[in-house]
Amino acid sequence: MNIEWTPAAVASARRYIHDQRGIRAVGAAIAALADNPYPSPPAGFHRGRYHRLRAGDYRIMYVVDEDVVTIERVDRLVAQLGVHRDLVMA
Repeated sequence: MNIEWTPAAVASARRYIHDQRGIRAVGAAIAALADNPYPSPPAGFHRGRYHRLRAGDYRIMYVVDEDVVTIERVDRLVAQLGVHRDLVMA
């Protein structure tokens, strides 16, 4: 499998370049897609042609077309305090 990045994916990943540990985890997860583009949950999830892969604090959105994995976007997941805010602040 070949792996390609869209310009939008490169731009979204660059925002997190300061987080070297996270970017290394993203790179390792994307490299593993060459061997297995359909990882099982909880790391991988898909709906239609779009696939989502979790790597540490990051989510990678990608598409698989025949023998090419195209990385569409890399986003950092934000911890949601929401309901637990009272417990954290106490």
